[in-house]
Amino acid sequence: MTAASSRATALLDLHKELGAKLTNFGGWDMPLQYEGIVSEHTAVRTAVGVFDVSHLGKLRLAGPNAADVLDRAMTADVASLQVGEAKYSLVLTEQGGCIDDVFVYRMDRDEWLVVPNAANVFAVADAIKDAGGAPVDEWDRYTILAIQGPDSFELFEKAFPRSGATDLKLHHWAPMDVFGERGFVARTGYTGERGFELYAPVETSAEAFRKLLDLGAAPVGLGARDTLRLEMGYALYGHEISLDINPLEAGLGWTLAWDSPFRGREALEKIKADGPGRKLFGVVLTDRGVPRQDYPVFDPADVEIGRVTSGNYSPSLGTGIALALGPRELAPAPGSSVRIEARGRRIPGDIVKPPFRKRDAS
Repeated sequence: MTAASSRATALLDLHKELGAKLTNFGGWDMPLQYEGIVSEHTAVRTAVGVFDVSHLGKLRLAGPNAADVLDRAMTADVASLQVGEAKYSLVLTEQGGCIDDVFVYRMDRDEWLVVPNAANVFAVADAIKDAGGAPVDEWDRYTILAIQGPDSFELFEKAFPRSGATDLKLHHWAPMDVFGERGFVARTGYTGERGFELYAPVETSAEAFRKLLDLGAAPVGLGARDTLRLEMGYALYGHEISLDINPLEAGLGWTLAWDSPFRGREALEKIKADGPGRKLFGVVLTDRGVPRQDYPVFDPADVEIGRVTSGNYSPSLGTGIALALGPRELAPAPGSSVRIEARGRRIPGDIVKPPFRKRDAS
């Protein structure tokens, strides 16, 4: 999909009114930033911010065999979920490569909502079909607002009194009224902070967004969303996971329900027995510089031990940070020194075990 054929969320006019710098992301015109990535990142870490993440897919699957279908299509044991629960999962190829990472919500006894990344909706739908399901595309039903930050509970209660959202446990959801329309709210997010993702019907989504802003939430774009998730060491499709990177290499073995018949299980069982060929590790730079994807990482003996999968400036740490992937036998131990080559300069850094920042999503 080209920029000329970009799709727009229900809030595009509001983003323009707020002065957002827009970018094409996954085929959608989305806000990259408003006031600036660092200030928006800081707002989420210290107070509360609100993101429009409506570009994410929404695939509904219903029927008495839906749970069995999803257990074949997804790596997590989603059939064990109760109504009102959600779980992070992966969708794999037969070879164990990652088609996408998703969140799965159990909406009713025989009804589920799968939320993939925008660019991978059709690939995930095909995987569900291959597993025997018939997913329905509900991309335009909801606007998804992520309300994240240490002050998110207080702000959400002011915006939507008695919604019950603040009583939810992590990875649980509940139905709620959003200015006269039926939506739902989930205790999920991609920042490491406490907060919610509000699935607001498109009819009232602008009203909901304005209400949150009026009460003090900062509008936050995709730029800060990336720096926030990187500080937590969260995987991003096309970076830490891809068709060429399997979950065991990416450190996502905890997403695998080995007793479930998910596609790619046999391939991963062999990889597990032999040991993954590569390992993901974290780097904190000790000198000025910003690491970027595919920059090489060298040990003190000038041996290339990996390549950056995600890198950026960390507003919380005040320095550059990176996730990198390299051969398992060359994987550096935490505390050891490395250098990342950036534009002909090798910048020193230390190996750390992600996350780079302690998780606050209680």
